[in-house]
Amino acid sequence: MPEPSPSRIRKLGFLRRLVPLLRPWRIRLLGAGALILVTSAISLAFPLVVRELLDAAFLAGDGGALNRIALALMGLFALQGLLNFAQSYLTASVSENVVADLRTGLFGALVWQPPGFFAVRRVGELSSRLASDAGLLQQVLRFGVPELVRQALFLVGALVLVTATNPRLTLVTLTAIPVAIFVGWFFGRRVRRLSTGIQDTLAGAVARAEQVFTQIRTVQSFTREGWEAEAFAREIRTTRDEGLRRGVARAGLTGAVTFTAFGAIVAVLWEGGRLVLAGQLTAGTLVAFLLYAVTIAGAITSLAGFWGNIQEAAGAAQRIFDLLDHPRELAAPASPRPLPEPLRGVVRLEGVRFRYGDDQPLVLDGIDLELSEGERVALVGSSGAGKSTLASLLPRFYDVTEGRVTVDGVDVRAVDPAELRSHIGVVPQEPMLFAGTVRENLLYGDLDASHDELVEAARRAHAHDFVESFPDGYDQRVGERGVTLSGGQRQRLAIARVFLKRPRILILDEASSSLDAESERLVQDALDQLMVGRTTLVIAHRLSTVIRADRIVVLADGRIEDQGTHAELLERSAVYTRLYRRQFEDALASVADPPSGDPA
Repeated sequence: MPEPSPSRIRKLGFLRRLVPLLRPWRIRLLGAGALILVTSAISLAFPLVVRELLDAAFLAGDGGALNRIALALMGLFALQGLLNFAQSYLTASVSENVVADLRTGLFGALVWQPPGFFAVRRVGELSSRLASDAGLLQQVLRFGVPELVRQALFLVGALVLVTATNPRLTLVTLTAIPVAIFVGWFFGRRVRRLSTGIQDTLAGAVARAEQVFTQIRTVQSFTREGWEAEAFAREIRTTRDEGLRRGVARAGLTGAVTFTAFGAIVAVLWEGGRLVLAGQLTAGTLVAFLLYAVTIAGAITSLAGFWGNIQEAAGAAQRIFDLLDHPRELAAPASPRPLPEPLRGVVRLEGVRFRYGDDQPLVLDGIDLELSEGERVALVGSSGAGKSTLASLLPRFYDVTEGRVTVDGVDVRAVDPAELRSHIGVVPQEPMLFAGTVRENLLYGDLDASHDELVEAARRAHAHDFVESFPDGYDQRVGERGVTLSGGQRQRLAIARVFLKRPRILILDEASSSLDAESERLVQDALDQLMVGRTTLVIAHRLSTVIRADRIVVLADGRIEDQGTHAELLERSAVYTRLYRRQFEDALASVADPPSGDPA
């Protein structure tokens, strides 16, 4: 993905893009802005009030008045602490909700993109956009922008006011740091604990997103984009709620530190006033000057840091909005055509040519092929012949470069992809299971399936017996991508999942080529049941799969070299004969005399 333009970053266009997301929370945002103005005004007025009141007290020589002034200032800054608490919470509320909406919208936009979109992007990078980049924006919205406004007000106001003060006066002593450190440590522990919990929750949500992205074919073939988007949104809402609790803790920290810091200044002024009364220091003008000088120095330092943070956030925002602005590839047409009901499952490829990019060579060149209703057609050919690419055109994971693909006479480009894929079941060579339970993985085929329907599908796929042997049965967790299961077990669960989907068209992408003989026998028997009455396209290397096909299509260099039965092709196709001799003779021997052993 290209880096954002520096000129666009300098213009801070990301703030303009955030306006629609901020609009629902504008009341809270305006409230936070008003509180910033009030608390800033209190801070800027503080030196002037001190100068006037202290000078009046000293001129009168009234120690009691000085005590009353100190107490009044403590009350004033207690009020300021409460206002800072309210402002900090409002800002946290806005930032948490905006970033939650941003993350949910970004995930929703990405999950509908086709596999080709993810083929040219790293999944980890997309996950980073959801986590790190959005988190950086959150920090800027919550802390950077409010403090940028506050410190700008401090700088301008203090520069104007300090010019009215004697510039020759200097002082280098100010604060009582230990109390502020203690307050920061006390509240900081809770903030740190909550922050850790938020990161853990967010990590789980991002892990789910990454899992969906890496298995996007499975998600889309079962048309679970919307379901996954809602599941992700639930996890993000949990993260948001924890973030709001962290906001309360941070608001307490802000209010307490504000009160403590300014309370320390009042204490210093009180002690300094005693020295003035003793004739060792001059009046309040000195104090006013020093406070403004400290304000100016702090504002300059803070503004430099905040500006760097905002520049960094602009780059992160640009990457996020680049993804949000990316058009949905292979989107549903404006007026989609419905598929006929009931669907017969007749598939035609007419003059199909395909390449993965304008500068890429043709992968398929002039394919004309028809799959009749309920027919089993096997695709064979050497690696790179175009078998998997051809199969990917049926559920419209890619669009043809030329020609067309039709289902029951309807061009697949005219159909809503979700409707099209709801009628197509895919069993890949290496099925990927989600890191949940067996039940959750099977229900991906039909979210509303009953337990009896789930068990029946597992029985038909020869999966029920080994699932029942697990300590937790159908509630057994299978690990990331099903790593706790054997290849044969994963494959049979994938078949059971498709049984639950009840598709009219099947795509079997070398579904038994990586298994041992016994596992292949069980999987092949399950596939034979699955294929009954369904139009099936089989990509296969093993003879045990090919010889069951009604027709075998031989691909070579992106073209159909020949098609026919196994016996016919052995007689007339040099390409098929070479493939048979090279790859199928050992498989034929194992089919004729399969070894004994326990199922995988």
